Amino acid sequence: MISNPYSGIPLIYLILFSLLVACSDPVTGPDGNHSESADAINDTRENDQEEGNGSDDDSNSGDSPSQPAFQQRDVVISEVMVRQQETLADPDFNAYSGWIELHNRENNTVDLSGWVVGFRPASNSTAVEYSMQDLRFGTLPDQTTIPPRGYLLLWAGGQQHPGEAIHLPFVLPIEGGKIGLYGPEASGKPIVDTLSYRSEDVAYDISLGRYDFGWDHRGFLVPMNEPTPGEPSRLQSLTLIESYQLNISDPSGLAVDHTGRYFWTISDDPGGSIYKIDLRGRIVDRLRVRGDDMEGITQHPVNLSLFVVEEKLRQIVQFDTLGNEIARFPVDVEVRRENDGLEGITIDPSTNHIFVVNEKNPRVLLELDVLRGSERQEIRRTYMDLGAPEDARGLDLSGLFFDEIDDILWLVSDEARAVFVLDRTGRPLAAFDAGWPDLEGIAIIRSLDRIYLVSDELQRLFVFEYPDPLVRLPAGQ
Repeated sequence: MISNPYSGIPLIYLILFSLLVACSDPVTGPDGNHSESADAINDTRENDQEEGNGSDDDSNSGDSPSQPAFQQRDVVISEVMVRQQETLADPDFNAYSGWIELHNRENNTVDLSGWVVGFRPASNSTAVEYSMQDLRFGTLPDQTTIPPRGYLLLWAGGQQHPGEAIHLPFVLPIEGGKIGLYGPEASGKPIVDTLSYRSEDVAYDISLGRYDFGWDHRGFLVPMNEPTPGEPSRLQSLTLIESYQLNISDPSGLAVDHTGRYFWTISDDPGGSIYKIDLRGRIVDRLRVRGDDMEGITQHPVNLSLFVVEEKLRQIVQFDTLGNEIARFPVDVEVRRENDGLEGITIDPSTNHIFVVNEKNPRVLLELDVLRGSERQEIRRTYMDLGAPEDARGLDLSGLFFDEIDDILWLVSDEARAVFVLDRTGRPLAAFDAGWPDLEGIAIIRSLDRIYLVSDELQRLFVFEYPDPLVRLPAGQ
């Protein structure tokens, strides 16, 4: 006879015990493994969907069942025109409204059907800040595609009309703001690309374009005085007049002599010298100063001192016109590599402020007051990454020249083979293609309407026409 192990236990306790075991036992699947019940899974999914609702449309969180999966594509906002008078008319309304250019960087056609192009205004004219609730946007129509490596122009005239072009329901304001390219609204408008501009970046018939200088990244943001809607970005070319051979090893840096009839340049070889040359590059004088790694030079037009930057030492060295050293001033820039140091130097005689640039890592423009006393005083420091990552290749900062007539700076980049016009804060006002490699120094003689550039590797002095008129953004302070 088999005994009952539960004998003597009241029936009510047995019933309660059975219920507890049933509730704690997981559901067993057909393969004998434990799994969650279908009802529990569905409840979890519903909770996840509710938590995902109302998320910021500038965040790119994961897909949920209510939002179709979105595949990121390599499409960028490549050029923007805010105001124009004569660049390109809208083919449907024949109006000169603003436009946004998209560029497909892939080797495949990209379908943009249902994608969103939006805009948020800046909160004021000096800072690009955004509310999460004020996105104005338009949806791209079905069958909108961009061919491989192709371009698409979108008109921001505030008018919508089914015609030859695609029109957006907003106008780009002169106060500045942020333009965004997003995936379809059904996918939660995931960010694809954004581009910001300020009120200072707006002028008639000057666009803002991304330019990669041959390195195939998203590009530096530069003002383009020759816009290229629907085409690859390109810079206006400087017109070469002539060039002269320099009998100087590794010439670097260029400065106009106080007479306006000569230049000062240097050799950046170890133990290098300072040279005085005529406007055809012929050596007039040589100062054997035995520099360590001299890269840039300028002359004060009143006290006639020569100021030279030593790249590796990160110093400004002051000489007289006989080559006697007067003073040294340290420059506070930390660089990753020894050869990423100081490159260009120039002076504003009205303030006695000296401007210097650090080549890269970081790319930085410094305005210094070193003539007031023995201690260096930093007036302003501007990091010049131009909308690209600091380590983006293709742009370095080389020669520098201050034009006191227009109160602007001219900068040459040897990697980019380009010349930039800057205001004294370092904001780009215009950019030009110089076309030649290894350009290390720049000087301008306005009375001759000439721009002079020196190449260290080619050992040549190039002479270009000064752009007339100089189309550029207005300079700020």
